[in-house]
Amino acid sequence: MTSRKSDAERLGDILRSIERLDELLDAGYEAFASSWIAQSASLHELETMGEACGELSPAIRRLHSEIRWDEMRGFATIGRQRRWQIRPELLWNALEELPSLRRKIVRVESLG
Repeated sequence: MTSRKSDAERLGDILRSIERLDELLDAGYEAFASSWIAQSASLHELETMGEACGELSPAIRRLHSEIRWDEMRGFATIGRQRRWQIRPELLWNALEELPSLRRKIVRVESLG
């Protein structure tokens, strides 16, 4: 039997994925769009973030409704069920929102 991760651990998982995705943003869109490896890695990390969001307590999601938890959670489903339909520009759009998301997650994490 495995124990459930705490909200703090899940928020840490989300931040770790954001840090990993920063490298892809730094390389720029052209490098991203021409690399199936970068696209696959980004989808994996977005899925990880989505799974982590799904494991957060309802209370934390309610208290921090400024974060689009459901949209983030949707990446986990899309990645598993419709991976072949995702275009590079859609992934890139999600990546461009990560700096803002990081600030919000850090704020939630600091409120403990």
